[in-house]
Amino acid sequence: SPTTARPTSVSPSPSPTTSPTTARPTAMPASAQPTASPVQFLYGELSHVNEEFGIEVSEGLSVRLIAETGERVKFADGTMSSLLYHRQSDSAGVVPLGVGDGYVYVANSEVPEGKGGVYGIYFDKDGEVVDYKALLTGTSRNCGGGVTPFNTFVSCEEVSGGQCWHVDPNPSSEYHHTPMVTQLGGPRGGRYESVAVDYSNPEKPVFFVTEDNDDGELRRFEAAHGNGWDSLHDEGTTTYLQMFRDGTFAWTESERIGEQSAERHYPGLEGIQYSQDKLYFMAKKNRHLFILDLKEMTYKVEETGLKFYGEGAFDNQPDQNIFGPSRRWMYLTEDGGPTPGVYARQCCESETYYTIFQGMSDGRHLGDETVGIALSPDHLRMYAGFQDAGIILEFTRDDGMPFG
Repeated sequence: SPTTARPTSVSPSPSPTTSPTTARPTAMPASAQPTASPVQFLYGELSHVNEEFGIEVSEGLSVRLIAETGERVKFADGTMSSLLYHRQSDSAGVVPLGVGDGYVYVANSEVPEGKGGVYGIYFDKDGEVVDYKALLTGTSRNCGGGVTPFNTFVSCEEVSGGQCWHVDPNPSSEYHHTPMVTQLGGPRGGRYESVAVDYSNPEKPVFFVTEDNDDGELRRFEAAHGNGWDSLHDEGTTTYLQMFRDGTFAWTESERIGEQSAERHYPGLEGIQYSQDKLYFMAKKNRHLFILDLKEMTYKVEETGLKFYGEGAFDNQPDQNIFGPSRRWMYLTEDGGPTPGVYARQCCESETYYTIFQGMSDGRHLGDETVGIALSPDHLRMYAGFQDAGIILEFTRDDGMPFG
């Protein structure tokens, strides 16, 4: 292994007539032998209670345990990992290893005092666990980060003077055993959270980094030299988000102006994603989702979970966010409250939130946070879990369809 280097949720108006789903199967021909149809997946319909994991799950989803803190990870062949699954699992991402070679679920460990890091659960092409190992050790409070378009992972330390580390989980890569500090955190470092990448111009990728402080500025790093691994380690230009009250924004070279803007508009940044010339990021203190239009240089803001449909409630702090393959759905985790969960936001049309799963109201997950949300490369499996409970779960649709 490498060494260190509130509103009460309300129904939307108008409310959807049904929860969104895939089309129902057509009727079978009269001559066909009757068979049981799979249960239809319905966003927001918490019809199933899983007592083992202490969660309520949307109708049409099945769940299995992938890993548990302090326990060895079970492999598909019946053997076990030599390492115990790490403590304080947090933000994660899935990195494909190539056609027919499976993928890696890359997960942070938010343990302080040099005992954090990054770890990988390796899956074969069929989604079965085959390995688990450390990818980065000796760092502190590895919290957020993000997957890059060139199939590496950036892990951010949420600690004073923390940095953003570049990790390549592919065993065939020349960088696999040599994770490195990136240029993203600058010389002083900070309490960094998450990373998104604008790859619309592969020869000049643009990286965006959030910081979890009341005055934690959102920073933009424009790589000067090409793409791939080197783009995060060679020189580039760093600027900072400055918001204005009229719904416009600019990028400033002054870090102090960025900090002042953060304190005024977006304190306590968390997850961030780039999609189609827009930047989506979470500000937990005020439970806000910001959407920046990078072409028009305008922004809008909404309160997460306010426009809600179905059962459950998303009324605590938003944390990480990812997009599904269609870009019509964004999935979000939640920090705190009596029943933390994972939620889906329908983008572009209704901007309505739905529950995927949430903790039961028996107090088992009181004050916990949901973590590690990611999708397998074929989008048939969703991964997420609870940090304090120390479990990582896999969710699949009973109808065999991918998550949208």
